[in-house]
Amino acid sequence: MRLLKCQQEEEYERFVYFLLQNRNMFDEAFGVSYSLFDAIGSLYLILGQENVLLILDEQEEMIGFACYTYGTRENQFEDQHIAFVNCAVLKPNYRRSRAFLYYFKQLTKLMKEEKDDIKEFRFYAYRHHNYTQRLYRKFATVIGEIEDQFAIKDIFSVEFSQLCEYLEQFDKKIRV
Repeated sequence: MRLLKCQQEEEYERFVYFLLQNRNMFDEAFGVSYSLFDAIGSLYLILGQENVLLILDEQEEMIGFACYTYGTRENQFEDQHIAFVNCAVLKPNYRRSRAFLYYFKQLTKLMKEEKDDIKEFRFYAYRHHNYTQRLYRKFATVIGEIEDQFAIKDIFSVEFSQLCEYLEQFDKKIRV
């Protein structure tokens, strides 16, 4: 299992195809239908502004993706010490497993390798998702909220070093 950062056209093509083919996974997340037009709008924003990681299983099949920036969308060039994950998706059968922890840890490792001065890790979680809210509150704090066309999202924050330490405690459990 591995993460693959999109750099070549074929990798971005895999991402686009996966998002369009699996956009129904977002229906549950948003509580409303995530239409083809919604997906195309998301792709427009993501492809122009964010780093995209493909999440691959042992057979190199794509099982998810993550999109992130250094800096927030509002102040991307000023807040370079902030790693911001705008969106991370895993197929349903991988969400409540060791795979989630494994990929989360791999994501922080990759970020640390790309940029060694990260101080803060931020991400969104929809407020109406009780499971993810409970999970993320174990290691991060809500610092704000934002509303998109679907629902209200909480903005979570955690010190990057603290997050890495938190994920280290699962090292023996997440050998995949």
